Amino acid sequence: MSTDLPPQQRSVPFGTVMVLAITCALYVAMLSSISFSAGGGDASFGKAIASLFFTVGLWIALAVLLAVGGIMGKMPRWAAIFAVFAIPLAGVATFVAIDMCSRHIKWAVVFPIVLPLLVALYALWARTPKFRAAVSATWMSVGAWGMVFVLSVAALLAASLI
Repeated sequence: MSTDLPPQQRSVPFGTVMVLAITCALYVAMLSSISFSAGGGDASFGKAIASLFFTVGLWIALAVLLAVGGIMGKMPRWAAIFAVFAIPLAGVATFVAIDMCSRHIKWAVVFPIVLPLLVALYALWARTPKFRAAVSATWMSVGAWGMVFVLSVAALLAASLI
């Protein structure tokens, strides 16, 4: 008897699911730490520190998820190189947008909501053969990383102008 399974019966990528679960938990924690009141004192400082830790943890988990997707799946080389620069940029933009929310700029919450989702979606696309078959590598890479770059720069520019 052979232990090789046909492609239809392969097991679920357990490692990817575990990293995705950790990423989702950090995503929810980061979103719940966003404050729309400036406030003051130790409580405000504590919320800012918690938000910083959740945001940094989220972007580390997203980088790991993306690395798993690139190593275990397929990703264009140029997209992987671009991701090395785009992930830190998007992480900083996310934290800047969270700070904007604390300064009563409520529409800035769009950036922390969308940026992590785009990166996670791309990582899952790179890891999952069915997703890769549905959308070409060029379109997915240009679309996802283009939106990540534009949103990151928009968040940083908006913070500097407002």
